Amino acid sequence: MTESQAPSPAFRVRRALEDIYVRFAAPTPPRIDGCPCCIGGRRVDVLLAKPLRELTGEDLWPYVSGVFLTVGSVRDFRYLLPRILEISVCGLDALPDVEIVLGKLRLAGWETWPPAERKPIEALVDAWFDQALAADLLEAEDWLAASETDAVLCGAARADIDLAPLLNRLATPAAEPVRTFLVQHYAKHLAKGSTPNSFWIDAPDGWRAFAQVLSAH
Repeated sequence: MTESQAPSPAFRVRRALEDIYVRFAAPTPPRIDGCPCCIGGRRVDVLLAKPLRELTGEDLWPYVSGVFLTVGSVRDFRYLLPRILEISVCGLDALPDVEIVLGKLRLAGWETWPPAERKPIEALVDAWFDQALAADLLEAEDWLAASETDAVLCGAARADIDLAPLLNRLATPAAEPVRTFLVQHYAKHLAKGSTPNSFWIDAPDGWRAFAQVLSAH
């Protein structure tokens, strides 16, 4: 298959999402537990009342922002995960930052999940990165205000996903406009050898690999 015949990132995203829906299909949990002081503000009742695919980002935001901190368990997180990822990657509605969404995988202990469950998530992140990079490249000539590519990379790092294939694509000549933006965006941190923000601080190995690519620019 030639590059022009390869499936588009959008097609790969949709295929991976449907695979995730199949792999994580489960009955609606009977309840979602949480800190007695906080559970009322997390609006978990709506998460159990609506069909999974009808949940909105507004429905899920209180849960996603607090899951494994003040609300939720691995059981309900796995049930909601397909819709959380779908809304986040497709930009259908507001959810917490990509870095937070993908970072929840580490908190869920997903490294112990079967390969048949991990692989479609890894495939989704791979396609998500390409989709983000393509979107950033379209805006690069008008100067990016922020980088979706950076957000997906950081989220993947926080989930302990291997960044090497993504960074290899970021290092290609075709991605040069986005690299230029990222080098300038992180210039102070690259010069000082410091970690730029709380998201990347939580993934130091990923930041070092990312910084190495940027420093070679």
